[in-house]
Amino acid sequence: MANSQRYPVAIIGGGPVGLSSSILLSLRNIPHVLFERHTATSIHPKACGLNQRTGEIFRQMGVEQEVIANGAPQDTCSKTAWFTSLGPTGTKIVSRDAWGGGKYADEYSAASPSRYVMLPQIRLEPILSRKAKQLNSSGVQYGAEVTDLVEKEDYVELRIEYRGSSRPSKIVHASYVIAADGGRLVSNKLGIELNGEKDIVDMVTAHIRAPIAAQHPEPEAFITWFINPEMGGSIGTGYMYHLGPYPNRPDTEEWMFACCILPDDPKKFDNDAMIRRLKKSINIPDLQVEVISLSHWYVNAISAERYRSRNGRTFLVGDAAHRIPPWGALGVNTGIQDANNLVWKLALMLQDKLGKGDFLDTYDEERRPIGERVAQSSLVNMQSHNMIMDKALGIGRDTSVVENKSAIQALGDQSHPSHSQVHTDVQRAQSVLDSEFKALGAEIGWFYPTADINNEGWDNFHDGQLDSDGKLNTTEYHPSTIPGHHFPHMWLRKEDQVVSSRDLLCLDRFVLFTADLTAWSRVEHELIHVFTIDGEKLEDIDGKWSQLSGVEGKGAVLVRPDGIVAWRSKSAEENNVDRLYAVLAKILRQ
Repeated sequence: MANSQRYPVAIIGGGPVGLSSSILLSLRNIPHVLFERHTATSIHPKACGLNQRTGEIFRQMGVEQEVIANGAPQDTCSKTAWFTSLGPTGTKIVSRDAWGGGKYADEYSAASPSRYVMLPQIRLEPILSRKAKQLNSSGVQYGAEVTDLVEKEDYVELRIEYRGSSRPSKIVHASYVIAADGGRLVSNKLGIELNGEKDIVDMVTAHIRAPIAAQHPEPEAFITWFINPEMGGSIGTGYMYHLGPYPNRPDTEEWMFACCILPDDPKKFDNDAMIRRLKKSINIPDLQVEVISLSHWYVNAISAERYRSRNGRTFLVGDAAHRIPPWGALGVNTGIQDANNLVWKLALMLQDKLGKGDFLDTYDEERRPIGERVAQSSLVNMQSHNMIMDKALGIGRDTSVVENKSAIQALGDQSHPSHSQVHTDVQRAQSVLDSEFKALGAEIGWFYPTADINNEGWDNFHDGQLDSDGKLNTTEYHPSTIPGHHFPHMWLRKEDQVVSSRDLLCLDRFVLFTADLTAWSRVEHELIHVFTIDGEKLEDIDGKWSQLSGVEGKGAVLVRPDGIVAWRSKSAEENNVDRLYAVLAKILRQ
């Protein structure tokens, strides 16, 4: 066995979260290595929806435009629809705008410089892998499996086995480890429990190639949800979404079909069983289908009891920290946002710009409540399809096929005595499903309560981002500069360019934004960069600074490298620069 190598950071897992961690470390010039047990990027589509806060991270990473170019065109990812099936007897139940499309376009575009993108994981990972290798050519290692992990006092020891290779195993030492391995090894080795609801539903997904768009009454609906009365309702029937590649052609169009395992289904699907189930759900018997890959999995809504190991050198991110039902598309987004929270803190620690090591505890303090909430809200979204839509239609697995068909007929027959009530119930159900399909609050508005260092949000429900019952308003985004919140997007003119306020964030420093430099001209700190939105070097094109900054003319807003508001001074006071330095030291726990 070769002598051990030493790295500041080792990443376990090369999915979207691990690769994003690698890119973010490289951009900060932090040497590291990434180990991925598979020999290449994912072969099964998995995650698909990439929300705007993730888009902002990709923007900073320099991959946003490539992600958009490979994603679904906006005219095919702005709606979702419900059908009984796509066959000759199929009935459209309802369709709606979603993910910032249609009637939501202005609201979404005002919230962020980035847009919601639909791009399956099989096409996202190669983009991230290329970028990670470009920045760290020898440090991204596929076919390298971490088979053991032991935490020491001042480093973590990893054992690496090379799959399908004659290379000998080796020992690697890392000052810190980012575990993005989906919880396969690290949480077990470190004795970290996963809490929540496990093995809720037994699911199977199929990546298929089939000419479905030509037979789809509403092919612009990115996700189609099936409620076949012969199969007892939503989750049992299944759902399907586009996979591209774009532009679509009948001979190349790919789809993902997902359904739960019904009592009369085989325990394990093969390709033939999957094709039979697909044709039964969508009712196109003569459809020519090629199954590219199959995956069996369980719906889980769980989160690790802690995201930082007891000795402090290993951090859980992504599926290693939380496993989130896919309804709402928050799983991969939450994982990439974990990485964005963690990496800048690790970088400051490794660059000796921090005092005590307990600043790294803020990763767990901030991200674990997010993971717990998202897991539960996504579970509610899943249940809503069964409990809300099926109930609105009056169908279910416990009622007969005849009764279920009769209930569907009431929706399509305006002369039916129950038509008006069923139609009203379906529309009411759609308002509940806003938490999945029009979820700006959940996607952009989430914040870190523990970062609100002066409890400014206590009396005003965090500028309306919390409902009166103290729960996150998931459907609306309320821009705020209360500490802990997403620094608001606004368009600014910088010389001959138009940039977002989010584009001015620094990878390795805090940014102080003000409209009047006179009160802050003495700021000279290695961790603070100052921008003045005064109409000269930076022009506020739409007048948003005065609306969104929450401060007076000589006030200022301090923003962290991850785009989170760290502090604000509503006005200029005596010794304001000294106060700024004291606040920064408090934030960094120096």
